[in-house]
Order: sequence, then C-alpha cells, then structure tokens
Amino acid sequence: MPRFAPETLRTTLTRAFEALGFGTDDAALIARLLVLSNLSGHDTHGARLLPRYVQWVADGHIVPGAPVTVVQETPTTAVLDGHFTLGFVAATRAVELAMAKARTHQVSAVGVRNLSHVGRAGAYPEMAAAAGLVCLAFVNAQGWGRLAAPFGGITRRVGTNPIAAAFPGPDGDPILLDFATSAVAANKIRLAAERGVATGKGWMIDAQGAPSTDPADFLEQEGAILPLGGDQGHKGFGLAVLVDLLGGILAGSGTAAAETYTLNNGTFYVVIDPAAFVPADELARQVRALADYLHQSPTRPGAAPVEMPGEYEARHRREREREGIPIDAGSWGALRSALEGLGVPVPEADA
Repeated sequence: MPRFAPETLRTTLTRAFEALGFGTDDAALIARLLVLSNLSGHDTHGARLLPRYVQWVADGHIVPGAPVTVVQETPTTAVLDGHFTLGFVAATRAVELAMAKARTHQVSAVGVRNLSHVGRAGAYPEMAAAAGLVCLAFVNAQGWGRLAAPFGGITRRVGTNPIAAAFPGPDGDPILLDFATSAVAANKIRLAAERGVATGKGWMIDAQGAPSTDPADFLEQEGAILPLGGDQGHKGFGLAVLVDLLGGILAGSGTAAAETYTLNNGTFYVVIDPAAFVPADELARQVRALADYLHQSPTRPGAAPVEMPGEYEARHRREREREGIPIDAGSWGALRSALEGLGVPVPEADA
C-alpha cells in the first residue's frame, strides 16, 4: 500500500481543485481538510473522494467558485447560502462566522444551506476547539441522502445525518465526537466494496429487510443502513430526526421528506465561548481531571485502554505525519485516473 507525505497530497489536491475551477485559496482549503481526514484516520472522507467530486462538478451538483452569501443575520445568528460550492468552503465560512459571533456574544448559531458535500463533519468543530471554543454541528442530507431505514423500517427514509462536537482539550488536542446517527457512514460501505471485503455485521439490511454484509446489497440493490444502536436503534433514529430538524428546517436545506432535492448537506452550528461559564484555568483543570478519571478505568480482558473521544484522531495524526498517509490500491487507482483526467501531475509514493 503506497504512502504519501501529507504535504505531497495537499499540493496535489490543491492543483486538482484549481483545475476543477476553484480559486487557489478555496482549493487549498479543500485539500487541507481532505488530507486532515486521512491524517485523522478517516480515510473514507479523505483524498479518495476526489474522483466523486470530479463527477459531481461535471454533473452540476458542485459549482466551483460559487459565492457564500448571508441570507439573514442577527448579532448571534445567521443563515448562509453556499450556492452549491463544495461544502468545505461554505461550512468553513459558517463556522468562522459562528466563532466570531460567539467571541462577542458568548453563544451563537449559524445555519448554512445549498453547499453540496461538507466531508468529515468533525473538522469544523475542531476549528472552534482550537480557538478555545465549544462547537456542536448537525449535518443532514435532504432527500438526496436517504440511505438509512427508520427504526423498525426496511426502506431508505433518512440520511446518515452526522453529529459532531468538539471541546477544548487540556493538552491542545480537542475532545471530539463525530459520528453518523446511522450504524455506519455510507462511505464505509463504499470503501468495503472497493477493498472487496464484507461490511461489518449489524451495519445494513438488504432490500427485503434481511441482515446483510454484502456491500452490493446496499450499493446496487437498494438495501438500507440501520440506525445507530442495534436493538436500541430508536435512539440513533431519534438523533437522525433531530439533525433533519436543525440542518434541514432551521438551516433551510429541506428534510428527508423533500419531494425535489439535490446534493445538499444542510448544516447547523452552535458555538459557545466557555469563558462565559467558567474561567479558562478551571475549565482546563476539570477537563483534565475528567480525562484522567476515565483513563484510569479498568478494562475488559483483551480490550485496549480507555480513550477519550478525539484521542483516536490525535494518535493517527501524529503517526501519519511521521510515517505518511497510506492509500489502498483501489482508491489510489481511481485517484490516479482522476488526476490524469484533470492534467495534474501524479505524485510518486513517498514510501
């Protein structure tokens, strides 16, 4: 499996998105966030997405260079319209605006619609946590994203509707939650198909409602992803509905019930300045104390030590910054073809 230095991938992807029609700053932003997903151990949302974005630009689902405009605004709230630029750009503008408002008014909420695909939802709360702020993110997918069954149902009715949140950590790495409200993100099923392996058990059902681990049942036969929680999947389904209400209705993108739709990750951010509630030194002390307490928990036989949310990503970032980013053969073949089609030099592997 070839490995690439992070800077090699960032440079190559920046050139690719420039070739697609994005300005240099936006292309560099998109490349940075894609590579950050790889660095964080979430290859499903990393460089392998380029071929899909190339196709979506060709199909008109993504409009390179489209402006991000303010639809309505108050001192603490706003709704933005991304006009179908790639969601990385519009979502970043939204969270930056929410951060600025929270610094002045302690709490803010910003929704953004018409922004195609935002990639890894956790990247945006991480931006706020790096600035000492708390951020909650809710991402729906309108009718386009109907990939998961409601609890007890067998047909696709809701999106995978991720929720993400980040909190400043005591040592610089954020405490980070980032998960689909379905049993798994759809990209993990696509990645299993690319690698020629079965999916995990409990991820999905086939079109008749029977459990399945064959990616083709989802990708080719209209099977559905199950809600998060297994036998307690009413909880994941409830969270999916919450995301549709916030990202779909408040941000104005439309819900899973939309009769007409396009690729549209309606996103809703809430940002909080924790200094409005607790002094910075006390915040750090209590967060560290909680982390230490949880780390000290005994574990089941054979289980890994307890990790705080976000430590998985931080650990992978340090490892992959040092050793390079691995890209599996299937993803690399598709990525290479996309780069060649754009006229972008294909990089040599660093390892």
